[in-house]
Amino acid sequence: MFKKLFSIFLVAFMFGCSATNLSGGTSSEMATRVTSAVDTENEVYSIGSAKVESSGVLIAKGKAVSSAKESLKKKIIDEEKIIFSSFLVSTDPYTKKVLESAIPDLMDFAANNLADKSMEKDYWLEGDKVYVVHSISKGEILMESQNTFTIYLDDFINKLNVIREGVAMPQ
Repeated sequence: MFKKLFSIFLVAFMFGCSATNLSGGTSSEMATRVTSAVDTENEVYSIGSAKVESSGVLIAKGKAVSSAKESLKKKIIDEEKIIFSSFLVSTDPYTKKVLESAIPDLMDFAANNLADKSMEKDYWLEGDKVYVVHSISKGEILMESQNTFTIYLDDFINKLNVIREGVAMPQ
């Protein structure tokens, strides 16, 4: 049983390592470029690529940027899951249930804003492909998440106050 699980793990690991090679070069070359351009401890980053076709490098770079930002958005959402969960730690179960329904939309909204604010850290042409690295700081992700959640709570509280005022008015 152990040998079977180990061999499955080994095959999955080997497949995963070969899938990480996004370029025609080695993944260590790409890793070197990324580590020289990005602070991997304090930033979330993504690499986008696109094939250079008859429309040229400019269009390929635009496609690579779109690809990088879309991938970055997914990574930002992974970071936000932890952040938004921490916002709900001190809430009671009822309030938590009410707020949890809005969390996916809030994370998506914040991730879109952050992906748009991301910075291009590196760009290179390798063979017939263009590669672009985009990143955003983890501090920026935290600030945008806090801001989005606070604005949502303020709006929610205002709506509840309008309801309360309507109930409290003499008829």
